[in-house]
Amino acid sequence: MRALERERGRVVGVRVGEDAELLRADRVVLAAGIWGPVLAADAGVRLPMVDVQHPYVFTTQVSGLDDTPIDIPIVRYPDHAVYTRRHGRRYGLGTYSHAPLSLTPTPALTSAERPFRDADFGAAVAAAGALVPAFRDAPQGRRLNGVFALTPDELPLVGPAAELPGLWFAEASWVTHAGGVGRQLANMLLDTGRHLVPPERLAPGRFAHWSDEKVHQTALGHYQGIYDAH
Repeated sequence: MRALERERGRVVGVRVGEDAELLRADRVVLAAGIWGPVLAADAGVRLPMVDVQHPYVFTTQVSGLDDTPIDIPIVRYPDHAVYTRRHGRRYGLGTYSHAPLSLTPTPALTSAERPFRDADFGAAVAAAGALVPAFRDAPQGRRLNGVFALTPDELPLVGPAAELPGLWFAEASWVTHAGGVGRQLANMLLDTGRHLVPPERLAPGRFAHWSDEKVHQTALGHYQGIYDAH
């Protein structure tokens, strides 16, 4: 893990490598994925997001498919909280239709992939596979349990840490909005005045008055209803 360096009440850089070399910077952006809360807590800042486990499975290779990675859109079954897409010679699907399983990251955690447990995901994956023709016709291949971050309003955490000058966040960003997060953050850092959304909507401190328990329960409460309109 990398360590944030503080001087006189502000972040001034990060220490990297075996020799803990200090790389100085006027502003440091924490974009560490599920490890964000670990690094933020080391600097005395609470990051209001919850890491949650999520199953994703692949078929074996399907006859008639080539190595083209994507040639059709991702398909969602919103009433069933299931989605599917092509991966070259295979299809893949994910499902949110199971009891939410949070994960507390630690500095010792070295991967965002955890063991896939049938007891946790087997029934949900079987029900999801019954919806998708490719999964009814082809055997299952690789099964993975990946971890991602949820916030209480399902929006990312983008902007400066109110309680620690010099520290900025780009956290809880999914592929869905990663490009927008990058543009929003760049415009804020460069002070261009061009914001995709008002900065307060994504401000990392917007849940400062919430308890840890409320953050956790509210974020997990969105998991199974991830496709619901709010």
